[in-house]
Amino acid sequence: MKIFRIYQAVASLAVVAMLSCGHQALAQDNRHPHFNKVVVPQPKTDSKNVRSAATAVPNLYSLQASFIQDYPVISANADGSDLWPCLDLYQGGPGSNPDCPTLGIPSVPFPLGALVTGFPAYSWPLENTPGAGNGFGCDALSNGTTGALAAQYNPCGQIFTSYEDDTSDFTDDLLQRIVVTQAGAVIYDSGLVDFGPAGPSVTYPVSVFLTYDTNFGFWPGTSIGPNNGNCSPNFNYPLTSAANPGAVYVVEAGKTCQEPVPGVATFTTFTALATPAYTKVTGLACTSRGVASPCYTVEWSKKYAIPQNWNIFLK
Repeated sequence: MKIFRIYQAVASLAVVAMLSCGHQALAQDNRHPHFNKVVVPQPKTDSKNVRSAATAVPNLYSLQASFIQDYPVISANADGSDLWPCLDLYQGGPGSNPDCPTLGIPSVPFPLGALVTGFPAYSWPLENTPGAGNGFGCDALSNGTTGALAAQYNPCGQIFTSYEDDTSDFTDDLLQRIVVTQAGAVIYDSGLVDFGPAGPSVTYPVSVFLTYDTNFGFWPGTSIGPNNGNCSPNFNYPLTSAANPGAVYVVEAGKTCQEPVPGVATFTTFTALATPAYTKVTGLACTSRGVASPCYTVEWSKKYAIPQNWNIFLK
């Protein structure tokens, strides 16, 4: 699948919602991680077996976080959605999702509530290795990712994080930032991604799955400096009005991505629900970032947050 690097999808959670963000090229090296968001309700509980009316304290609860194998073939399902993760999506019975109707050998109807992701691993090759994973190494400088314009982005793996949301908070924005470092050097920085609020149609609790197709560092045609390569710049930001734009936006961290090297790489993940506050700015604060004046910047007051941190080994 040719992955261009501009977010395109509307960022609103539904009871069952999937958000896939593709990529296009800008005149500048304006790139962002290709990511996917899936939200599913928790299974219904048989009231006959409930011992008490106790419920979880409103919060975000970590479920899984790992670096997993990317698609065995870089392509999309017929409807354009990502091959992984694939869920039954609680549509009434096994096999109800046409994009993952069966599972296993021999094939059986895709089980209700099932989830398919890539295989997790600790050790990952930096260089392209035929027959290993999807064949692409994790060093973007040598794995086939190319150029500032019409770039072909070749991920070696997928960042996978998931959590349970018991907050019943459908008005505050979902934020996430993922940073990957080696001995203090940044090799990946998503910037602060704002998915927007869940919206009133959500029935809590829900499980949220966030995945990012990923390689590390920078590729030929990208310069060394702030927001290069896999260090994301602003996207859809600053805002044109004092409200959520109804689409994902990214606030740059201003970090410089270095080339990955053999050794341990540390993932640091911040996920939160937070209340946005908008500030009107004018002039160069807008136009220097390609946005008409006046425009709006955002700061957030955190309500709920979870860290999800782990290591891998690049070789």
